Parts: sequence; structure tokens; C-alpha cells
Amino acid sequence: METINDLIPASVEQFGGLIAFMEPTSDGNMSTLTFRELQQRVQSFAGYLQVNALQKGERILIWSESRIDWMVAYFSVLLVGGVVVPLDVHSREDFICRIAQSTETKYLITTQKLYATLQSPPVPLIDLDVLPGGTLDEAGLPAIKSNDLAEIVFTSGTTGQPKGVMLSHGNIASNVIASLKLIEVTQTDRLLSILPLSHMFELTLELAVLKSGASILYARSLIPDTLLKLLGTQHITFMILVPQALQLFMYNIERQVRLQKKEKQWQLLHHIAAFMPFHLRPLLFKPIHKSLGGRFRFFISGGAYLSPQLAQRWENMGIRVLQGYGTTECSPVITGTAYKNRLLETVGEPLSGVEVRIAEDGEIMVRGSNVALGYWKNPGATAAAFRDGWYYTGDLGYLDNKGNLYLKGRKSNLIVLANGMKVYPEDIENIMLTIPSIKDAVVVGLQEDGHGPVVHGILLIDDPDHAKAAVQQTNQQLAPHQQIRNYTIWPDEDFPRTYTLKVRRPEVLEKLQSIKQQKKQEEGNTSTGGSRTSSTVIGVHPSSPTPLTEKR
Repeated sequence: METINDLIPASVEQFGGLIAFMEPTSDGNMSTLTFRELQQRVQSFAGYLQVNALQKGERILIWSESRIDWMVAYFSVLLVGGVVVPLDVHSREDFICRIAQSTETKYLITTQKLYATLQSPPVPLIDLDVLPGGTLDEAGLPAIKSNDLAEIVFTSGTTGQPKGVMLSHGNIASNVIASLKLIEVTQTDRLLSILPLSHMFELTLELAVLKSGASILYARSLIPDTLLKLLGTQHITFMILVPQALQLFMYNIERQVRLQKKEKQWQLLHHIAAFMPFHLRPLLFKPIHKSLGGRFRFFISGGAYLSPQLAQRWENMGIRVLQGYGTTECSPVITGTAYKNRLLETVGEPLSGVEVRIAEDGEIMVRGSNVALGYWKNPGATAAAFRDGWYYTGDLGYLDNKGNLYLKGRKSNLIVLANGMKVYPEDIENIMLTIPSIKDAVVVGLQEDGHGPVVHGILLIDDPDHAKAAVQQTNQQLAPHQQIRNYTIWPDEDFPRTYTLKVRRPEVLEKLQSIKQQKKQEEGNTSTGGSRTSSTVIGVHPSSPTPLTEKR
């Protein structure tokens, strides 16, 4: 498989009559599409694009939730030589218009409902609900090579202006093949899809699923009861998700345990399971496996830090948790843990054909056929990130003597103390997330009282009265130079996040500065100090070194 266009013909030859896709319909039934029917639909829409003179290399936007027709449109555009520019369904109009202008897009594939929300649509509509058809002239299809552009994927922008990552057919195809060597998926498996196809983590692994002959069911709803019903009735065997979703599933299970007043039994079963052979563990947790449909085997987690303790809870129940590390610029998977060989503290070994090296400053570098061509119309950013065949990820980590990769955090988040000692915010955040009262946390280097920057915690916590104890509990587990000097209670229900649930740190910092400014104004007007509900500040270990931070 040298190009993405090779996937469907090969799958039709092997699995033609098997179900490729499923999704619930509005009347409560289930729509299905076999591999052979998928090929027919792809060729029909490709025929329409061909008749309307879509030229090789021209760009088309796809703006929609994940669904069968998203994938039909994707394969069709690539078949006629077009380039897909996927957009998250929650993208705002100004962003869509900027991307359409930058990429000189020919069409916008979306639904009439979404298109109607645009006050000034940037390009003509192709209705995803009723994809038009035509007769495909196969002899007239352009030759597609491995290094031809397939997608321009604009990053979610957690650290600044999004950049358009240019991924070739060969980039993605090589990552599909390498990923399949880690996960053991066969034609009897069924994936429940809940992540956006606009994100490479989901898309690449779904292509791998199709390559193996397994089927994909699009949930079309993230309502917990709906997901549980699909898990219980549709023979789902695995899911791809982010760690926060994995935690939410666990919260729901443990809430039922508490309601049934079986906490002691629950903890005892987990203690026993840790010493049992893996294949016997499901016997201890039969109700859990029954609620998941009885065939569920594993989760694939990515996109953020996965707590080893959370992964172990699922492993105790006889459900494997595979995890990996990647970036959009690497199509996206760089490393992963194998189905039968998993270390929960690591993000695994480099995929076949992918080379990982650690720079002198700890930055993770990647080289391989999965590494992107560069950034769309951004030679400066391309030259900065892609050097001498290596992609500089901006992430920090290290390799053990067996080649397993461990992550330390973002290079741009690193706090460097005045004496040269380094503080990795992610290390502190991960400890804070083990404290039950803390829902989430962000750690930054922040100027305090004219001194400069100190380790500052931003807490997402339901009860502010628990904040001081939570910070003290965290500091007890940290070295002196890491300890949190001051903290702020986040005033909103949640942090601002990307569509993959990563915290948007620049927005958090911007609002934090606003909170601190408001507090100073209140202190100037009252003799009792600032508002306790919006910002609570304490001093801890004032003799600790004063840190100096690099700003993102």
C-alpha cells in the first residue's frame, strides 16, 4: 500500500461483502455499507468531481461530524487527485474563511444545515447529506504517487496560530501499515468511533481498521446512555479515545459502585485481579463486561497524558489499554505500546520505519516516511521544525535502554529556575490529577509581586475549601524546587480546550492575568484583600529558588 487510493481496491478484493461502516439512523435502525458498496459510492462521487473538472492538487474542505459520508467524500476526493482539508465540526466561520482563502479551496463539503450558519460562505457547497453522483472515467484518473499531497491538516492551535501540515499519500499510508503491526485487529473486530475524523489520530487508525477488514460504527452522539447502548448491543470490540474520555467511563462505573454501596468489594476485586493471569480477570468483573457487550477487548488512548493508575484499573478488569504518542506532522503515530507487550508508564517503542532521537536539550526528534512535507505556505515555520530530515517535535522526553519513549512535557512549557534547575509543569499536573478533589490543573511560571516567575498552579476544583490541602498534598510529593508557591482557583466550569480536549494554555494564561489584575484593583479598594471565590493565593516554602520561565 503506497497510496491511500490503494486501500479500497485491496479491501474489496479481500473483504468485499463484509460490513465496512455502520451508523444509527434517525428512525432507530442501523445503516450499513459493505466494502464493495463503499467502493461503488466512492466511484460515483468521484465521477461527479471528475465531470466538474476537479484538477489534481486542488483543495476541497470537509466540514462535518464523523460519519459514513465523510469517509466516502474523503476517498472520492483523493481518487481524482484532490487534496482534502479537514475541519473540525466546531470551527468558527472566521477560521473556515481564512483556511478557504489560504488553501484556495474549490468546494466546501458539508451539510445544508451547517452551510446555512455561514453568513458569507467562502466557496460553493457540496451537500454531504446527498452526495451527487456521476460516471467515473477510470482511464482519465490522474496517476497518484506516494509523495503526492493528500491532506492539509490545520493544527488545533494550543500554542498559537494554527499551521497547515502537508501530509502526502505515502506519509499516511506508511503510518497505517506500521500502526497495524502494533494493534491486533482482524475482520471480526468492530470499532465504535467517537473522535473527529478531522484529527489524524482517529483518521489514520480508522484507515488501519479498514485495511484489516474490521468494521467501524459511528456513534453520531456522545450521550453516555447512547454510547452504552451501542456498546451493549452492537458487538463492539474496541474504541479509540483520549484519556479524559477513558476517565469519564471509569467515573460512571465507579459511581454505580458507590450507589450500590459495593466500594469495599470493588477495591478487593482490583487487588486480587492484579495478581491473576490476564485472561481470567474478566471473570471477576462480569457485570462490567456484560455492560460493554461481552466482546470488548481494548482501548487505544492518545492525544494527552494517560495516568498509569487509570490504565491499570482497566487492565485489572481484563481490558487492555494501548497508548501511543504522535503529532499531526508525523501522520500522526510515532510510538505505541503493543497489544501483547505493554508498559503503562511509557508511550511505547517507535513504529516500524520510524526513528526517534533525543536532542541534547531533551527535545524529541523524528525521522521516517511518516514525517510531513512541511507547512502550507509557511517556509519559515517549515525551516524551523524540519531540519536535515528530522522533525523537531517541541516535546521533551527520553528513551530507556529498551527503546521505550517516556514523555516529560512541552519544551515551550518548561520552567527554568534561576539556578538552572528545570521544572516540568506536566510532572506536577500529573500528580495533582491523582488527588480526588482536583478535576484538572495547569501549572505555569508566573511573575509574583515583582519577583520572578514562580511555580503557580491553576486549579479546576469544585470546592475551593479543599484547594489549600490539595496543593499541600501535591507539594509533599515534589522536590523542593518543583513545589507550587502560589495558586489560583479557576472560576469557570472547565478550562478552554481544543476539540481533542487539550487545554488551551494561552487562553488560560490570558484569563489568569485578567483575574490577577481584577484582584489588585479589589485590593486597592478594600482593606481585606481580593475575592476568595475567584482567586486564592498562598505562599509555600518561600526559601525555594525563584524560577525563570520560557514563554510559549
